[in-house]
Amino acid sequence: MNSFFSILLGTSNTEKLQALSLLLHGLPLNLLSPEDFESRVGPDENGGTHHGNASLKAQYWSIQCDGLAIASDGGLVIPSAFGTWSSLYTNRTFADIKAKERPSALLELLDRYQITDRRAFWIEAVAIALKGDLVATWVARSSMGEIAHTVNEQVPVSGFWVNTVWYFSDLGKYYGSLSSEEIAISPDHWSVLHSEVRVFFEKYLINMG
Repeated sequence: MNSFFSILLGTSNTEKLQALSLLLHGLPLNLLSPEDFESRVGPDENGGTHHGNASLKAQYWSIQCDGLAIASDGGLVIPSAFGTWSSLYTNRTFADIKAKERPSALLELLDRYQITDRRAFWIEAVAIALKGDLVATWVARSSMGEIAHTVNEQVPVSGFWVNTVWYFSDLGKYYGSLSSEEIAISPDHWSVLHSEVRVFFEKYLINMG
C-alpha cells in the first residue's frame, strides 16, 4: 500500500481528533487537521441524524482540503427519555454551562421528568468523503449501560462528559474508568468502527495504489 495519501480529520474538537486518529492508527495515511487549512469552522449540523451530520461534515471538509476527509457525529441515546432527550443534542442541550457541570445537569433532567428506566447507549456515525462525494459511511452503537444516580467525581470531566455518569453494572464501573481491555470485552462504538474502517481502507488504498 502507498504511504502518501493524506486525510483530513474533520473536527476541531480535541477529543474527537484523538478518537479519529486512533481509528486510523497504523494505516499508511498522513493525518491532517483543520488547523492545516484556512477554514477551521465546520458546517451547520442540520443533517437530522447522526449519519446525516457525519456525512455533511465529511463532505464539507473534503471540499476544504480538496481531497479525502473523515468525520463523525454521535450522541447519548436514552430510549425511555424519548421526547425529553435527543442524542443529536447531547452537547448542545447544555451548551450554556461548563462541561464539568453537564453530568449533574443530565441527572437533574432525568429526575425532573421522573425517568426511571435509565438504560443508555452511545451511537456514533462515521463518514468518509473525497472532494465532496461520499465514499463510505458507518453507524455503530456501544454496549448498553445506564445513567447512574450520582456523578463519579473520581473520573476526570473532559469534553466527553458522559464519562462520569454512564455506568456499566456488569463491570461495576463508569465508562471513564474502563480499561482498553474491558472496552474490548464489552465493545464500545469506537471498537466496532475501528475494525470496519480498517477493512475499508486496506481495500481502498490498494485500489487507489
